Amino acid sequence: TVVGYGGAAGGGKTDLAVGLAVTRHRRVGIFRQNGTELTGIVDRLADVIGNRDGWNGADRIWRMKRWDRVPVQIELGSFPSPDEERKYQGRPHDLLVFDEASNMRESAVRFLMGWLRTTEQGQRCRVVMTFNPPTTVEGRWVVRYFAPWLDKKHPRPAKPGEVRWFATLDGEDVEVDSGDPFVVGADQIIPQSRTFIPSRVTDNPYLLNTGYMAQLQSLPEPLRSQMLHGDFHAGVQDDPWQVIPTAWVEAAQARWKPMDKKP
Repeated sequence: TVVGYGGAAGGGKTDLAVGLAVTRHRRVGIFRQNGTELTGIVDRLADVIGNRDGWNGADRIWRMKRWDRVPVQIELGSFPSPDEERKYQGRPHDLLVFDEASNMRESAVRFLMGWLRTTEQGQRCRVVMTFNPPTTVEGRWVVRYFAPWLDKKHPRPAKPGEVRWFATLDGEDVEVDSGDPFVVGADQIIPQSRTFIPSRVTDNPYLLNTGYMAQLQSLPEPLRSQMLHGDFHAGVQDDPWQVIPTAWVEAAQARWKPMDKKP
């Protein structure tokens, strides 16, 4: 299962990751784009657990016992440079959290998802991507990935929390009708489920009465619409060094038609 969660700021994205890590999983990987951003997650883990016992700052690994005495290992990592995600290659996790996924490279996220696995009987495997609306073109891949929920032009929009099924065929994600396996050539394809759950500061009673909403309301546009309302279509800007504007590329894609086959 791949779960997208977020949209507006203040909806409790980090708390979702921490809660799942300490109550429902055994081997956890929590990732941010930059290592300096992991400090807040470590602090929140300490708040929830009640201490820092088992935390190894050098290895960025937290070892603890779950509420039911099951051992848990939580690894925190980052991959700021291209190909740096490969240092985590081969490390299995039954929970992968990509916190602020819209700041990450799609190729890195997909690469690390290749090691979502477990040998523990009955242990669920899950990917959680938390994010606010992307502020750069590079982050727009999350809108494509969760298109039924986030893309207003999608021909078959999905409701919040609705489960859809996807399979990767010839390198492209294709939505299918169900999770039933099917055969393509010599391969048996097993679809993977996805869903997206939107959140806003009004969903978080711990922040709602602190004045944080007023802070979000005071932001300039388009940041206000992005962080207050979770608007995924507000204010995405091209990189100043980009040679071909994204709008030109999208217009060219819209004009494209398949070529007639030669007789």
